Amino acid sequence: MSEGSVYRRKDGRWCCKWKDANNRWKYRYRKTKSEAKQALREALRDRDDNIMTADKLTLTAALEQWLENMEGTVSNRTWTNRESLVRIHVKSHAIGSIRLCKLTPEHLRAYYREKLHTLSPATVARLHDVIKKACNEQVRARTLRHNPTAGVTPPRTHHSRDMTILTQQQVKLLLETVRGSRYEVIIVLGATCALRVGEALGLRWEDVDLTAGTISIRHTLWRGKLYAPKSVESRRTLKLPQRALDCLLSVSNEASEGYLLPTCNGTPVAAENFWRWGWKLALRKAGLDESLHYHDLRHGAASLLLNQSVPLPVVSKFLGHADPSVTMRIYAHVMDGTSGIAAQGIDSALR
Repeated sequence: MSEGSVYRRKDGRWCCKWKDANNRWKYRYRKTKSEAKQALREALRDRDDNIMTADKLTLTAALEQWLENMEGTVSNRTWTNRESLVRIHVKSHAIGSIRLCKLTPEHLRAYYREKLHTLSPATVARLHDVIKKACNEQVRARTLRHNPTAGVTPPRTHHSRDMTILTQQQVKLLLETVRGSRYEVIIVLGATCALRVGEALGLRWEDVDLTAGTISIRHTLWRGKLYAPKSVESRRTLKLPQRALDCLLSVSNEASEGYLLPTCNGTPVAAENFWRWGWKLALRKAGLDESLHYHDLRHGAASLLLNQSVPLPVVSKFLGHADPSVTMRIYAHVMDGTSGIAAQGIDSALR
């Protein structure tokens, strides 16, 4: 097998020439002799290691391959989010047309700096994660020797706002304000069962067992459609607190089938309509800050449970987290009552 050669062309460029595994001549062009020699060494090493470099594969094409391979292995919501990142921010940008074998960390750093002018650091970090995974797939397929994202650090993410936790008094005020209203059941379930808004809006009466006093989270509503929960742990059955059970009993005679909060057509109320006509209006009537989010009810319920010394694994299961470490990472800073428990434990042990 030919070890190739390096020579200078009439136009001044340096060329390296070698035979691939199929005994066909291949060429690469560089500005200097040393760069051409380096390119030849890399090409020969790829040939000997049976790495069939996809010279014409662009970043966009690699990302599309990755999306195609990922479809069906993740939730529809996750796939749609990743696809929109690629379509909106990579395919329409010059970086998408760069051949993967020529993509460098410098290209990516410049791209991320540019995107930070219009996107949040968290979104840019997600872009980096998508590109990194697509390149890793090509490395595993032996069409790419090195992942160009390896030397790139994504932008540090900063939360746009601190976690807001409603006080017990605020929750009581809000629940009293919505008593008897059309949106009462959704707000009560958020405050007492720590449901996500999609989980609450996706509930049907068949998910409710008033005799046993439970609700089963089997779906989540997103963009007008029902999907399976994102993780196995998010699919759960919860024992209803008395306030939630009373609320469901009070409206069960009005509707015994369909969604807990249906439109006039029987479809689930969209999150944006609930936000406008239910949530914001309830905050206004209660005299609470209208910048509060429905998810703040979930934070409040979680912090209340943790500070009532409910075991972390129990709280994690109640919230539908993948494992207790997720719960700890999110809520460690609100467990202000646990230091006293720890001190009592030490005192008891040393008596």
